[in-house]
Amino acid sequence: MNAKKLKDARQRLTIEYENLIKSINRNRTAAEDIKVENTEDEGDLAIISHDKHLLSNLNQGVYDHLKFIKEAISALDRGQYGECLSCGKDINEKRLLAVPWATLCIRCKEETEAERVSSRLVPAGVEEETDF
Repeated sequence: MNAKKLKDARQRLTIEYENLIKSINRNRTAAEDIKVENTEDEGDLAIISHDKHLLSNLNQGVYDHLKFIKEAISALDRGQYGECLSCGKDINEKRLLAVPWATLCIRCKEETEAERVSSRLVPAGVEEETDF
């Protein structure tokens, strides 16, 4: 990848990073605004609980995304940006334009997703084991 494309990738990653930080700050402010009122109304308490849970889930997704962005910036710094972590081949530039924090090429990503999906499938008539 040439220097201009690397510079553009760094700029896209930096903008995405800054947007995620803003999102985290907005979510933190929103969480602070959700206060448990002195209410015994179960409906109000359920709404407050739901809102807090929703914000927590949103933040977890944002933190995960932020981690991927940091890893991509580190890969840029090491000169390894755009290399698939699984097979070592170059990640297609179109993929990096769409997902600048991608760490896997399309083939490896599809294989990983297929493995993940198949590991969750349970054949018909077979009960899934649980550890209780």
